[in-house]
Amino acid sequence: PDEQARFRKNVSNILHRQRRTAQYRCQFNDTGYQWWEFRYSVLQNNEQNPIITGLLVNIQEIKDKEEELIRARKLAEQAELKQSFLANMSHEIRTPLNAILGFSRIIAETENAEERLQYYDIVEKNNMRLQELINEILDLSKIESGMMEFNYAPVSLYILCEDVKNTYSFRCQPGVELVFEESDPSLVISTDRNRLFQVFSNLIGNATKFTAKGSISFGYKLKEKEIVFHVADTGSGISDDKID
Repeated sequence: PDEQARFRKNVSNILHRQRRTAQYRCQFNDTGYQWWEFRYSVLQNNEQNPIITGLLVNIQEIKDKEEELIRARKLAEQAELKQSFLANMSHEIRTPLNAILGFSRIIAETENAEERLQYYDIVEKNNMRLQELINEILDLSKIESGMMEFNYAPVSLYILCEDVKNTYSFRCQPGVELVFEESDPSLVISTDRNRLFQVFSNLIGNATKFTAKGSISFGYKLKEKEIVFHVADTGSGISDDKID
């Protein structure tokens, strides 16, 4: 029934086209709806006595194969998304783990009480981040679907960037400075804090691998009605032959 309107429209246009192929779901002799292909040609284009020849072919088997291929492709895409999700989580887990291990050693070597409290705070924040990542991995429904939920809440970009700097400052190579460039400390947006932290983590994490001297800088700026985030470094960059 859902094909009737399209069928009527095509029938009314037959005389305006020399050749025509169309596919519809039809039911003949109460055998159930199946896919059929109509192939017809106008031999004589006379509105009073038109001559039309055609062929009707059952293509249900072809459609079934197409559906199988679509299902197989979706399963392959889901498997790829699952693998990508797990690989990304594996990378993300290393960031808070390294911060916890690194600052735990610093705490043990630091005698200044005020500095210890500051490092304790960094370790605690990375503990929370690690717990959130583990919860995401344990959520099998997210892994199977390849989707991750976004939890929106007010986020201070300045505080988030300070946390990024505290997490990555000790991971830079000797002689490389991590710089949080001047940004608006009052800017608060509604976003998923963990996802935004993850974006900075990926970019800065890659920069630390390829920057042997100089600096890695990051921050954000409000331009008209948009917020522009940026990460730059003095590293070697990507060679010309590897840029698409």
